[in-house]
Amino acid sequence: MKNLIKAVTTKERQRLEDFILEVNQVQDVKGLNTWRFNDLLPKGKNMSSFSFDGYKAYLIARKEKAVNKSIEREVNKIKTVFNAGELIGVKISVEWKRSQMWGSNPSAECWASFIKKDGNRDSVYVTSGSIGGCGYDKLSTAVARCLTQINEVLKPLYAKKEKNITKDNRDLLGYGSGSSLLPYIEGGVGTSCYPRIFEGIGYKFETVASGKSFDVFTITKSQSVKLVTVCP
Repeated sequence: MKNLIKAVTTKERQRLEDFILEVNQVQDVKGLNTWRFNDLLPKGKNMSSFSFDGYKAYLIARKEKAVNKSIEREVNKIKTVFNAGELIGVKISVEWKRSQMWGSNPSAECWASFIKKDGNRDSVYVTSGSIGGCGYDKLSTAVARCLTQINEVLKPLYAKKEKNITKDNRDLLGYGSGSSLLPYIEGGVGTSCYPRIFEGIGYKFETVASGKSFDVFTITKSQSVKLVTVCP
């Protein structure tokens, strides 16, 4: 996890440096009155009493605070994922319901089983909620919304990225594995992307049933990959 933490920290620190450079290039107070800078101000904050240099210093301090919080969140997420159990399998059940506004909307339920670090088996249940709207793939959005809630699903993705920190997620894991530094299961890309992603981390993503109002998927451990049980 050290490589991911270092990469996340470096990326965020570079973002702060770029912001400081941008602020220092502004020539007057009017140049600071843009959405990019205004978004950092507390609601109702009156900056009229600030000098130009004081205004810039305030914005930089606010940005630094935001970046530090972002680093803390990302690092905590990485640690939580790496401390998760070892995934055994997942079942995803999707139900489609008619909507007067959006046609058919899918809702996904997901059951994931895993082995905890003490060697005992456990499971987790998550849902996607109803996926509305149009103009994008709603089925994969429902499935992804479930899978990204499960740390045991994210753990093998993070582990592979940890060993290939400079490689783009899509080159490393395949299309649909996220465009940010930390990999995840993307929605809106079509479920046909998922088999390749999971194959790359030792699992099989399969469609086991499909109809007009339902879809069922499973994720199982590949036979070529042995499940390691940690004894208490």
